[in-house]
Amino acid sequence: MKRFKTIVLILPFFVLSFCGGGKKAVLTPQVLQEVEDLPPPQILPEDFSPPVPEEVPEISREQAQVLEKKLKKEIKKFEYPVEVNDLVKRYIYAYSTRYKKFMEASLTRSGKYIDFIRKVLKEYGIPREVSYLPIIESGFRERARSWMWARGIWQFMRSTARLYGLRVDWWVDERLDPIRSTYAAAKYLRNLYDRFGDWNLALAAYNGGERRVERAIRRAGSRNFWKIKKYLKKQTANYVPAFIATVIIASNPADYGIVYQPLPPFRYEEVEVPSPTDLRVIARCAGITYSTLKEYNPHLLRFTTPGNISKYTVRLPLGTKERFQREFAKLSSKERLRWTWYRVRRGDSLYRISRKFGVSIRSIMRANNMRSTKLRPGQRLLIPLSYAYSYPRRKTSSKKARKRSVRRSRSRGAIIYTVRRGDTLYSIARRYGVSVRRLKRWNRLRRNLIRPGQKLIIYR
Repeated sequence: MKRFKTIVLILPFFVLSFCGGGKKAVLTPQVLQEVEDLPPPQILPEDFSPPVPEEVPEISREQAQVLEKKLKKEIKKFEYPVEVNDLVKRYIYAYSTRYKKFMEASLTRSGKYIDFIRKVLKEYGIPREVSYLPIIESGFRERARSWMWARGIWQFMRSTARLYGLRVDWWVDERLDPIRSTYAAAKYLRNLYDRFGDWNLALAAYNGGERRVERAIRRAGSRNFWKIKKYLKKQTANYVPAFIATVIIASNPADYGIVYQPLPPFRYEEVEVPSPTDLRVIARCAGITYSTLKEYNPHLLRFTTPGNISKYTVRLPLGTKERFQREFAKLSSKERLRWTWYRVRRGDSLYRISRKFGVSIRSIMRANNMRSTKLRPGQRLLIPLSYAYSYPRRKTSSKKARKRSVRRSRSRGAIIYTVRRGDTLYSIARRYGVSVRRLKRWNRLRRNLIRPGQKLIIYR
């Protein structure tokens, strides 16, 4: 038996029900519309586990000899102290066979940032081969997120990111910004090298933490990575040989059967805007889509620039700055911000807040990435004012006028919903993508109380 019934109502039914006197009524459809479409989807971080496997396949003696011959000439040209042993050879074999597709995809994505990263690393006196470190960190995915909640191409933890000048808060997560996070990563790597005096130890500390590396050094009585390796966690112990294998393959991909076409370099222009400013307004003035703007600014977590500062710098695609400045100058301060933010007070509910600002509960939930309707005092909510529902103004409060208004809106298709045990007006409104206010208006409800078996009209 179906849990609930839906019956599509036929238009003449409404004509007969609501038009009296036997006169022929001419119905003019008047749809209650939102000012704009639903909020565009946010580009959120994606889960990613880089393949630095604890167990790598064994290779035959013949395969090891072939690799040795190849590498003898190559090792001398690296700035990074590359050392080839059996574990490195096994990783080379794994990345050129089992993980070949991952390596090709990572090198393809690296084209956007590799030149910029090398330039920054050079400023800090870091070997150019370290520019390949994001391959085993994130596969050069800008929005990568590990199971430990490290984020971005350099996989910063929140505390380390803040320590090296990256802003991580409700508005912005600069770990997702490849430009700013690269500068932070270069500072961090340089500090680690100054602390340990060895690049292998520096990378081991980058992955596993300084204290673990120092503890391993004390236990082994040596500062040689290959000697202290057995005192490190397996993931960290494998991290350095995996990186060396990545460097060797990325430096001569064709020799290992890796074929890829790098993406074009990341080119952009920067503009300073009053903050907060709606990102959709910025995108429209620049003549680009909202999604494109988010791709250039993946660190902006909300639909606006930060609301707690007066100005903010935004990146735009190359060649759009002039148009943006021209169009943005025409806007008033009201036009550039279609959002506001609200601090939740004790006793507040989403229903009460939606009524206060005249927007749907669903719009508020989507704007704040909410999966639950629960609120806590002090919580901040973005209120999407531009998605408020637009209702026709009533010229008179007479019963006849209200009936005519409802009848015009009912010229669309509708369904009848039978209320089930446990249903609320909010749960029904959310299921069908309408506001509670509309649901009550369509069914002439004065209160929020409904009972099982009650019939509700829902217009689609």
